[in-house]
Amino acid sequence: MERINKKAIIIGAGTYGEVYATYLKEEGFDIIGFVDDNPTTHNKEINGILVLGDSDTLNNEEIKSKITNIFCSIGNNRIRVKMLEKAIELGYSTPNFIHSSVQLTNDIQIGKGVYILPNSIIMPHTVLEDFVMISMGSKIAHHCILKKGSFISTGVNFGANIVLKEMSFVGIGATLMTGITTIGKNVTIGAGAVVIKNVPDNAVIVGNPGKIIKYNK
Repeated sequence: MERINKKAIIIGAGTYGEVYATYLKEEGFDIIGFVDDNPTTHNKEINGILVLGDSDTLNNEEIKSKITNIFCSIGNNRIRVKMLEKAIELGYSTPNFIHSSVQLTNDIQIGKGVYILPNSIIMPHTVLEDFVMISMGSKIAHHCILKKGSFISTGVNFGANIVLKEMSFVGIGATLMTGITTIGKNVTIGAGAVVIKNVPDNAVIVGNPGKIIKYNK
């Protein structure tokens, strides 16, 4: 894990933010606060951590002088990518968070702002591009590419040699069979779906075998 220093802010003060705060504190980070664009959260404490304000708080020169690391725990791919790119533009670091229980090897390529939660397994020769999020207990087979801003939910079984394109979401317990080559951009794969063939951009897939029920805008 990258650790330039231990002081950090988490973007997103929801329940996932609470979870990440716990994990990051266990890894020795000093969580200075949350920022969240929901005004009802401002100036409230969540498990002893203050919500400092909205995301524009990151522009504050006093904050910038004290904080190096920004994490974003928001599950919405587009918002997470937007927030982390904004943090980089402002000069912050966006470290990876890889839980100590994750199994991976040195030949995996990992970008920046990548989060992998407990008990996930990433096989060799896999590429995780910037801002990928992998939830707990997921298994990613060898020679896969997870493109920028994609999200793997809890307990996913992800077959070998598959490219998951930008901003796509794979729901809880879904299975993507080896033999598929491409899951398109901005795809949503529903919880428990079993995907047995390539998926075009923007498709929403549910069922076993997985079928397209509509397209995301």
